[in-house]
Formats: sequence, C-alpha cells, structure tokens
Amino acid sequence: MTGRGAHQARIRSSNLSHHPLVAIVDDDPGVSGSIASLLRSAGLASERFSYGGDLVDRGALAEFCCVISDLHMEGMDGKALQLELIRLGWAGPFIVITAFPNDSEREQMMSKGAYAFVTKPIDPDGFLDLVEKAVG
Repeated sequence: MTGRGAHQARIRSSNLSHHPLVAIVDDDPGVSGSIASLLRSAGLASERFSYGGDLVDRGALAEFCCVISDLHMEGMDGKALQLELIRLGWAGPFIVITAFPNDSEREQMMSKGAYAFVTKPIDPDGFLDLVEKAVG
C-alpha cells in the first residue's frame, strides 16, 4: 500500500485512540476546510478557527493536542498566537503554515518553539506524516 491509503493505515494502527483534537487557525475557510478534511480522512478530529483570538477566546486550550496556524492573518496573526499560547502555558506542537515564507519569520517562529514551518501549497501526504508525528 502506498500514498494516502498507507498513511491512513499507519494512523489507524497507531496509538491515537485518545482521539486527539487539532485546532486549525486560518482566515481562509477554503484552506482550513481542506486541512480539516485531510485530517478527517486520517481519523483525526479538528476544530476550525478564523483568527488566533477565536481560539484563545474559546477558553479550552487543554482540549487541543496540536495547533496548526496560518502565519499571516488579520488581528492576532500566527506570531501573536504563538506568543499568546506560550504566555498561557499551552505547550503542544504548534505548526505554522504560510503562502509567503521568509527566512526571518521561519527562524523567529522556530526559535520560539514551533514544531514545523510549512509552505503552502501543502503536500497532503507529507503534511499528514508531520501531524501524525506531532500528535503521536
């Protein structure tokens, strides 16, 4: 088995029985919907947020095993969200996604503890592998 089918089998056979919940923060509903669908295809539950402040305001960060966040958004962007999560004591994997990468932002996010810095468009199989490692 290769590709997505093999990946799905690996996830189903792994010890993700605690049904991890992944937060997806992106102001583009098409992007967040695509990521949610991709995660769902691998048996991972997610909740979508349009802005970083929406996730923080929800007040239940402990429910999330991982945060996937766009870097560039109105209001609380990915950098501000990462800092706020650190301030609040949330220590899970923080995955940054962006269509406009630059070395300075990558370095800044990674030095603050980001798990990964991913450039859009996202490779589905590679991204699922990354998320599986992050939540595993």
